[in-house]
Amino acid sequence: MNYSGIQYSIYKMLPMSIQNLIITYAGSKRWKHESTKEFQNTVSSLQNIQNYDTLQIKEYQRVKLATILIAAKSTEFYSELLPSERQIASDPFSILFSVPVLGKNDVRSDVKRFINSSFPGKLIQHGTSGTTGTPMQTIWTQECIDMERALIWRQRKQTGLEFGKEWRGMLGGLQIVPLEQNKPPYWRVNKLAKQVYFSTYHLSPASASAYLEAFGKFDIKALEGYPSVLYTIAYSFRQSGLDYPLDSIYYGAEPLQDFQRKMIEKVFHCYVLDYYGLTERVASASEFECKNGLHENWENCILEIVDKTGNPASEGEYGELVGTSLSNLGFPLLRYRTGDMTRFLPGECTCGRSSRRIARIDTKREDLLLMPDGSLLSASNLTFPFKDVEHILESQLFQRIPEELEVRIIPAGGYLNSDGEKLIKGIEQMLPESVAVVLRIVDEIPRTKSGKFRFCVSEITHTDES
Repeated sequence: MNYSGIQYSIYKMLPMSIQNLIITYAGSKRWKHESTKEFQNTVSSLQNIQNYDTLQIKEYQRVKLATILIAAKSTEFYSELLPSERQIASDPFSILFSVPVLGKNDVRSDVKRFINSSFPGKLIQHGTSGTTGTPMQTIWTQECIDMERALIWRQRKQTGLEFGKEWRGMLGGLQIVPLEQNKPPYWRVNKLAKQVYFSTYHLSPASASAYLEAFGKFDIKALEGYPSVLYTIAYSFRQSGLDYPLDSIYYGAEPLQDFQRKMIEKVFHCYVLDYYGLTERVASASEFECKNGLHENWENCILEIVDKTGNPASEGEYGELVGTSLSNLGFPLLRYRTGDMTRFLPGECTCGRSSRRIARIDTKREDLLLMPDGSLLSASNLTFPFKDVEHILESQLFQRIPEELEVRIIPAGGYLNSDGEKLIKGIEQMLPESVAVVLRIVDEIPRTKSGKFRFCVSEITHTDES
């Protein structure tokens, strides 16, 4: 793990003032890019077209889809599956739905088959975090990165968060505060972007008052983070008899459980808004001020819901979400199975948008991990070490007692003992020394009764105060 090219082992030894400068520098490139007139125009354009009617949406998607399908013809995987450019241009929707649904293993087995050999721009390789249990390499273009980020900012602006004008609290998985630090400040500051990065590794009822003091000092208006981490900070506040009114809270990466929502909204006195997206950049949806499901971001993707056989689910029926990117010309994935379960919501939305809506994503629930000192840790924080390790087919975190975490892995071809050692070392760096991390090689990882995979399983019962 590194911070702007600096190894974490060095970063954690530096003075806090230097760490703040590193955090600011690390975020400066993205912030400066998003501050450009070009990027802000993209956000404004998305705001202007969000109320397109059904016919306008279909025409917009028709043009974008034809471009994506033509790009896909220049990949090894799709070259023989797709017809001529003339046929694609005449009816891109029919062509798309004639293509078989695409599984994660289809892509994982040979990523190169999906690269557009004719793409003229720069291709950016990126690894998924492996929250589904199996990390995977994917390819981005700058256009698809910008589109995803612009959609996020459209949601933020539509729900009251002004770009660059208000301080935001960030609750992510990076160790921005060394684990060894045992007194505040448990945060680091990016002044350029008005972001305060709060440590998710020091959250507990004992430290809650310090976090609350920082909220007031910076006049934090909004929070962004994993649901389990947002719940942990709310739980810590609640246990200490504290609360703090916010204007908005945004979450992603995990499903939000009802008990988590109840606690978060009670402590912070505002609604928690969802943004759904994937590292593979094939599906995204936003929850807006209407609070009436997730609106399909039709400018960037085409969503489908299929049954277990891969056929379209019946109207209103739960099924697996399938997505097609409309912006990643360098790595076009068509009808990609996300592994996430949801359904289309019936009827028109009260907000007047014509975009289709999906129900809250019903994915694998990632349990909170209980640390020996009583603090709660999001399992999503521990996905980062998996990004740097190859030759692992599947993985799962298993906790029976707070003092031990078992890491179960199914090795893939080419696996070496050093791969496992590297993974365990990375996880150990993200946990207190009082937690023993044990590697276990297994032949299979059990599914739930409904056949779902869980990245994290904790057998520890947490007492939740409502």
